[in-house]
Amino acid sequence: MTPSSLRLSVSALAILLPAAALAFEPVGADSFNVKSVVDLSALTPETFEATLLPAAQAQGKVVFYDFTESFAPLFADNLIPAFEAAYPGIDVEYYPVNGETAVQQLMAAKDANQPSPVDVFFMPNGQVRVANEAGVIANLPLHTGLPAAPDLAEAAATISRGYVHGGVVVPYHRNQTGIGYDTRAIAEGDVPQNFPAILAWAQANPGKFAMTSPARGGSGGGFLESAILALATPDCVAQAKDFSLTADQAKEWAAGPCLDPVMAYFTELKPLVEITNGNTDTLTLMANGVATVGTVWEDQTFDYIGRGLLPPTVRVTLLESGQVGDGDGIMIPAGTERVEAALLFVNWLMTDEAQVMKTTLNGSRTARTGLDLSGAVDPAKAAWLIPTPVYQERSRGRIAGVVSSAATDRFVAEVIGQ
Repeated sequence: MTPSSLRLSVSALAILLPAAALAFEPVGADSFNVKSVVDLSALTPETFEATLLPAAQAQGKVVFYDFTESFAPLFADNLIPAFEAAYPGIDVEYYPVNGETAVQQLMAAKDANQPSPVDVFFMPNGQVRVANEAGVIANLPLHTGLPAAPDLAEAAATISRGYVHGGVVVPYHRNQTGIGYDTRAIAEGDVPQNFPAILAWAQANPGKFAMTSPARGGSGGGFLESAILALATPDCVAQAKDFSLTADQAKEWAAGPCLDPVMAYFTELKPLVEITNGNTDTLTLMANGVATVGTVWEDQTFDYIGRGLLPPTVRVTLLESGQVGDGDGIMIPAGTERVEAALLFVNWLMTDEAQVMKTTLNGSRTARTGLDLSGAVDPAKAAWLIPTPVYQERSRGRIAGVVSSAATDRFVAEVIGQ
């Protein structure tokens, strides 16, 4: 699908919402920590582009870092050319990077009183706390200040893995763990919808459920976290969601009674399923017809179907008790000397056109609550995604990373080690 056809489909199919009041005020401070040749506080939805564009065109470029590997073709071949066509005279210099290393680079530049080497950074959620507390993220109100995205889900737009940043990192990519199944071998009505049903199905179909090891792949870790949400007591779940826990406190939690019912469940499940060594291994078993149902990432499954590595008969759903998802965001470094061009680029990446292109090509969900992706994405490809109502009802946030790690260690010792 071409950018122009995407533009037409989005204009016809997106849900139109009244523009939210754009609040362009510094986040958590009295003044902006980034230099600009325009009065940022005077930006409104109506003046945003007209105010920023002359300065951005004079700057002539945006330096963009991307910490992922899977998004490289999307950016290099699709999104960046479309942005450059929309804004002649502003080029995007694109660099795939290691996320943690790039944060350290930004911190070193700040310590040396040097300008930031990058203007826009697609960064891992797990590094937001470190980067923001080091003062290398511009305190721009990206959660409320982008005209293209007046409808961001509040939690996704203000919190990254339990760290409240207040809106300085815009949620660009949302991913979701789920249950994949092959409709060639199982009817829709027979797909297990909760953890007891998975156990019962595995008992009736031994070896046909593929579970990624939590120690080897995120879909397995997400499955373990989702089991904690479903099987642990409410008090234990609340503790698992306490992002202030230390590693030692998390180990104490995982060694205690909170995790006992979860370990009992997986101990009973283990002899009936295939525990794989990674996300790819699980999908390979499904592609070869060895497994019928398995733990998956929605976006990876979408990508594999699109590339012919999985049959188009594979679908993804979420358990009734919910399954965890996460995502990563885009920020503007405090040390940029091209904040005007950076703001234009970030705003464009959140437009209907760019968000639909991202989902169509990568299966990456949007945090835009008012954008109807099911209507904008080609119906054949939309079928590869979790149905929107199911996603909205059953998607859950991740538990604390230290708790997940401690639970994984116990899983390896007690379940895999048996």
